[in-house]
Amino acid sequence: MKCNDKIMDEIIKFAKKFYEQLDFAHNFEHGKRVVRNARRIMDKEENADEFLVEAGAWLHQFHDNLEEVKEFIDSLNLEQDIKNKLYEIAKCRPSKITEESLLEAKIVYDADAIEVLSAYGMIREIICNVKARDKNWENAIKDTMEVQKRFREKLMTNAAKEMLEKDFVIIDEFWKSYENWLKLD
Repeated sequence: MKCNDKIMDEIIKFAKKFYEQLDFAHNFEHGKRVVRNARRIMDKEENADEFLVEAGAWLHQFHDNLEEVKEFIDSLNLEQDIKNKLYEIAKCRPSKITEESLLEAKIVYDADAIEVLSAYGMIREIICNVKARDKNWENAIKDTMEVQKRFREKLMTNAAKEMLEKDFVIIDEFWKSYENWLKLD
């Protein structure tokens, strides 16, 4: 679907206002990285709707604020079918994404997963757990490992898997080394 710039500007403005209320790891820069990741994945996936991918990427962080994003989406001058698809994309999380999900939802899900699964994303997640979520070191590490496992098991696109291939090698080796250092007396 082609969408005019006015609607995309509304979406970005709405998302930016929301991101500005969040912690350093989920701020507007995070939104821009997810959009960039989604575009990179979309370039390798056939038949994805460019508007849905970009708009969905901007709205992905509303997964815990679904009523707010639904109300916003409903206010947009879009066909109801497009609104429904945008809402489906916005609510994608590891527990909700499936093989039956829209291709655009899979792309946006994977674009956000890169923010946890890349080498950069691993560091971001650990720091977020300590600083923003106020977890102690042990829980910050344990929770990072668990969230990486959940997101990795649910990756949906071959493009994202290819993009993360080298990062997975590095991260797997890092966690092995980390655990070995913990075993030292």
